[in-house]
Amino acid sequence: MLILYGSQTGTTEAFAKIVHSFATARGLAPRLVIADDFDTAQVAHEDVVVFLTSTFYNGEFPTNFTRTWDWLRTTSTSLDATKFAVFGLGNTHTKDNFNRAAKQLDARLEELGATRLIPLGLGDEHAVCSHETAFRPWVQELWVKLLGGHGKMTLPVQYDLSWPNVDVSNSSRKTSGFDGFRVVSNTLLTPTGYERPTYLLTLELPPNTTYELGDHIQVCYTNSDALVTRLAKRLHLDLDITVQLTPLGNTSFLPSEPIRLRDLLRDYVDLSSPPSRSFLEGLSALCTDKEESVALEHLAEDMTIGNAYSKYVSGNMEWRMPFTLVDVLELHPSINIELKHILGNAPLLRPRYYSVCSSPLYLPRHVQIVYMVDMWHHRTDPKKTFVGAAAGYMSHLTPDAVMTAALSRGYFRLPESLETPILGVALGTGISFFRALLQHRAYYQEQNSTVSKLRLYFGVRHASKDFLFQKELDTYVQRGLLELVPACSHDSSNFVTPVTKLRDDPGSVSQYLDNGGVYFYCGIGGTIPSFHEAAIQVALQTVHKSTLTLEMDTVDEMKSTGRWQVEAFSSSPDHENALQDQQKRQTKKEDTPISDVVGDCAMFCFQCGQTNQGIGCTKIGVCGKTPTVAALQDLLVDHLKQLSWYAHQIHTVDPEANTRGIDRFTLVALFSTLTNVNFDAARFVQFIEETKAHTDTLASQYAALCQAKGKTTASVPWKRAEANVVDIEELVATGRKVGVLSRLRAGRNDALVGLQEMLVYGLKGLAAYTDHSLQFGQERTEIYRFIHEALSFLYSPDAANVDKVVEMLMRCGQVNLTALALLHESNNTYGAQSPAVVSSLPRPGKCILVSGHDLKMLHDVLEACAAYKTEHGVHINVYTHGELLPAHGYPELRASPHLVAHFGAAWQRQSLEFAHFPGSILMTTNCLTQPKMEYKDRLFTSGAVGWEGIPHLSNGYGPLLDMAVASVGFSESDLTYNYPVNPFVKTVEKYHVGWGSETVIGAAATVLKAVSDGDISRFYVIGGCDGYEGERSYYTDLAAALPSTSVVLTVGCGKFRINHLDMGTIGETGIPRLLDLGQCNDSYSAIQIALALAQALQCGVNDLPLSIVLSWFEQKAVVVLLTLLSLGIRNIRVGP
Repeated sequence: MLILYGSQTGTTEAFAKIVHSFATARGLAPRLVIADDFDTAQVAHEDVVVFLTSTFYNGEFPTNFTRTWDWLRTTSTSLDATKFAVFGLGNTHTKDNFNRAAKQLDARLEELGATRLIPLGLGDEHAVCSHETAFRPWVQELWVKLLGGHGKMTLPVQYDLSWPNVDVSNSSRKTSGFDGFRVVSNTLLTPTGYERPTYLLTLELPPNTTYELGDHIQVCYTNSDALVTRLAKRLHLDLDITVQLTPLGNTSFLPSEPIRLRDLLRDYVDLSSPPSRSFLEGLSALCTDKEESVALEHLAEDMTIGNAYSKYVSGNMEWRMPFTLVDVLELHPSINIELKHILGNAPLLRPRYYSVCSSPLYLPRHVQIVYMVDMWHHRTDPKKTFVGAAAGYMSHLTPDAVMTAALSRGYFRLPESLETPILGVALGTGISFFRALLQHRAYYQEQNSTVSKLRLYFGVRHASKDFLFQKELDTYVQRGLLELVPACSHDSSNFVTPVTKLRDDPGSVSQYLDNGGVYFYCGIGGTIPSFHEAAIQVALQTVHKSTLTLEMDTVDEMKSTGRWQVEAFSSSPDHENALQDQQKRQTKKEDTPISDVVGDCAMFCFQCGQTNQGIGCTKIGVCGKTPTVAALQDLLVDHLKQLSWYAHQIHTVDPEANTRGIDRFTLVALFSTLTNVNFDAARFVQFIEETKAHTDTLASQYAALCQAKGKTTASVPWKRAEANVVDIEELVATGRKVGVLSRLRAGRNDALVGLQEMLVYGLKGLAAYTDHSLQFGQERTEIYRFIHEALSFLYSPDAANVDKVVEMLMRCGQVNLTALALLHESNNTYGAQSPAVVSSLPRPGKCILVSGHDLKMLHDVLEACAAYKTEHGVHINVYTHGELLPAHGYPELRASPHLVAHFGAAWQRQSLEFAHFPGSILMTTNCLTQPKMEYKDRLFTSGAVGWEGIPHLSNGYGPLLDMAVASVGFSESDLTYNYPVNPFVKTVEKYHVGWGSETVIGAAATVLKAVSDGDISRFYVIGGCDGYEGERSYYTDLAAALPSTSVVLTVGCGKFRINHLDMGTIGETGIPRLLDLGQCNDSYSAIQIALALAQALQCGVNDLPLSIVLSWFEQKAVVVLLTLLSLGIRNIRVGP
């Protein structure tokens, strides 16, 4: 096995060494080589090659992988004899550039004929467990592919150790390509005693060494003497003895000549970084105490949200404590470890990168760097102070000391012309590059060259403490080279950052960038660069009076042309946590933008009321939606907006234009993004591709139509011209870019973005109701036209106007009333609802369970059962579930001998109940939760519903019936359902249904008399669904507490919270006080009843003795609420 890696900061190197170590432990003979140190042409002669590479923020390969990539990119050599695997390390906040290098590499190897061993692995710095979230399953799959298993392994021994009795002189590490830089000065720039001391280190260049503007310097630092001494004590070794290492394999990174143990541990082995999960797993195998072994193994394996390992390495103030290899060994004394287990398995000390802050034109023989010494206190013992390893080492350097270092090319590429405007953001020591740039430009100004200004936003904490190079920067301002905009975050009650300043003066941002300017960012990574990007997008939108989407595309275009460059040093959890903590302290919670509250997260979805903590699901959806599916849904909606823009333009030019096929596609695509409908990532990729194809068709149709009509085509309000990308990771990255969290971050106006998103959710609900009617062949042109107009509206400048958005929301509610009336008419194909009693007990025989809302699909299943019985003589009973309970109220449906009973309660309990249904199960609409293994093989989906691996029925129900017949069914001995009893809601044996608007209005005279007689004092509409039992019981408690003269109308699956209550009847009328109007869409009946009642009582709806309490929480609920509001109905209580 050959392992080739490219690593810029050393992180990828550490993962490559993990692969090497555990390949060795498994008896393989791996070779570990930096990619550019290997003769790439020889790859064709290798059997197995494992590649690992990171990706720069701007999508580039690491510098030590570029030659290898250039060869692979241009060669025609066949690699058909080579098997390969690729793992990439990336950052999802780089959006389209997420793991770009690894993706290109993986695709190119396949093009050259190599055989892929396992799928491409894509690590994400911002995943729950950082890169290890993807790495551990990837590497385990690699062992399974190569060796048939991935059992627990101890730490492999990679060196033979001998202890020669020879004296060796003190030595320091010798590294190829590195040289000695003499320290000229090491000046403290911040006040003495400041908690964040920052230094300017001036170094003399070695002979024949030069550097360029924007270069980096790699600093070789050493472990502290204290850490080295602690490890020696734990290993019971004398630091002054001599040791000699002989490699047992093909790869060696440690010296082979005799060396003092002190020098070896101080200069070569990384003792200060947290041990990797894989290393902890190896340590667990060396434990003699079982409890310690289990604890370490759990620490290594636990990848759940909030796991202990992530907390230890996160830098969170609440968990801050040392977590080095030495600490772990001291905390687990039963680890029977020797020096041989550490050497070759613990990572080497990796050089740390720092930006050069001087110009070679200004200091040709010296180089300068700025560094801050990160200091923190132990969580449980505040008296203990710790410092960052590399900066701590440098802070002790004195003049004439020699530091081992190397210069390397930086990321930034300067514009060719000195007249190109530059807009810059520097955070803290990120000023380094800009100081060098200003020295460089000052030199050319002195040579009488025309030099444009640099507008620099400089983020510091305190103007009096860490405003680095303030006097020097002031001279550049006076010389006309610099417009300086300082942002001192800790000097006022408001947390002022460069983001604040960018928003405060959008004109200056536009002035620089609209004139061909280049943007440079230098500072910490993580989410911080994206906040500045969002601020610039909003600034451009404000000045251009355009849309946010258009300016997001503008920034994307700048990135692709090299005008947008980011040098983000590794995201420091300490810095980010401090930043977020400070923001929280200085901003009232209710005023904190939601994007600040959720911070960095894998996904963001708040389209339902059950979302995590009432804010948003950020790791995985409560419904089971993954970050991948969430991003693909966001991308699909964005593409549907583009499709609808063209459709709306066509209908504006020619109202009679026929787009009916695309109209219907839009319905099902939008419906599929509704909560609990479709979780199948592959299906969303297909939807996205189909949407692009339809959009292209409409674009051609629009152009031809305008030409024929003599009209000028409108300008398209977006710039993206994506290729037909089918790589799911790229689609996900794009989805994150266009998702609501990106818009919340950019807009910093939660109310406006929230209303825009409410319109999207309302349209999803409208699409769902319209799709239900379409199953009957019923549709209305005006509904399709409005959906396209509303989605198109979100691309218009009017979408930035709250009043315009509210106006569109009210129109959405009005159009939905048409959709509800159409669905009511469609459902009445089976006769208007009439009162009926439904059994909730099993009946012996083969069985099918149908869940969801779709009456047409239920009808077709009943028809299929009847045909099956005619052909095969086997009777199949059909049970309803969830919101299909009201189906028993329709005369033609309940007339079927196959429709026998109702099974279970509300949709939330299906994971508990479905395992106890002894037949096949069909999900028709938005009521699906993550299937359990106990019933997954008996589950089917139809319509817009989908889950990966679950059969989707689009051509009849044959498989559903076959599964029902093959299953055991209910027996004579099954007297009740045997699913777990609901401890919060009483089990009943029957339900009353069928009180639709026709029935209630038909009894109007009786009802009105009951009102006048005092038998009815007030009507209550209690509908929807209020979450899992035990969490909330407000609606049950409310119904139970109502006076005996109350009448409750219920709709939706919230009925299962109250339909077990015996509320009696209205006086002597025989009419129940609890009336089940039907499904959530039967809120139409509630509206009709209210209007009829108001007319009879000669008053307005808002003057009726009527209370409306709604607990709906998904997108159908949103559009029903919009309908109620559009009708002027007020005093609605909603929750949770």
